Amino acid sequence: MKKIFLTSITLLSMGVLFSCGDNKKDKESSEKVENTTNDSESGKETENTETTDAGAELTTNAAALAKAETALKDLPKFKGKEINVFQKIYFYEDGRIIVSLQDPEKPQNIDEYTYKDGKWSEPVAMQISGGGDMKDNVFPLNTIKFETVAKIIEQLEQKAKEVEGAKVSKTVYYNYNVMNQTGQWFTNIDGTRESFSGYFNADGSLKSFNKN
Repeated sequence: MKKIFLTSITLLSMGVLFSCGDNKKDKESSEKVENTTNDSESGKETENTETTDAGAELTTNAAALAKAETALKDLPKFKGKEINVFQKIYFYEDGRIIVSLQDPEKPQNIDEYTYKDGKWSEPVAMQISGGGDMKDNVFPLNTIKFETVAKIIEQLEQKAKEVEGAKVSKTVYYNYNVMNQTGQWFTNIDGTRESFSGYFNADGSLKSFNKN
């Protein structure tokens, strides 16, 4: 399988390029870096943005997450149609969700959508490069449920009880590996003396919890 690379026009000035690693070691390293990078970007953005209480609670609120998923599926472009996600979907602790979706009417096109303050943004066109097939780079949104994010954080908070000075990241993302056509959730715990990465299956069950 060949990858297609996606560049967000809105993040281009910050030099952010989203792609998948070719093997497990590279992928895990890439995921850790991406998670840290996006956390950093999130922090920069929220310095000048007032975050509502509802937004701050999104990734731990299963009902709010389910509401966001329903709202996405009810958008006029997608209502009643299969929705395909391009490689990744991000859930930020500041209440944002960022996802790139295949246009159901123009399958060669990918647009980015952002969920913020209880509503989805207008689509933002994405630049695509690489020689892969689009069908190998997308997965059905129905593969996952948004409310799974809250389940993952709950499990991580239990793990954190065993880690000195633990800070549970409430930013979670789902990565679809193009090379092996499988996906998993990722997030992490940072402690005083050590850090850990948590990997979860599509249904939110723990796959592995590794010391970094």
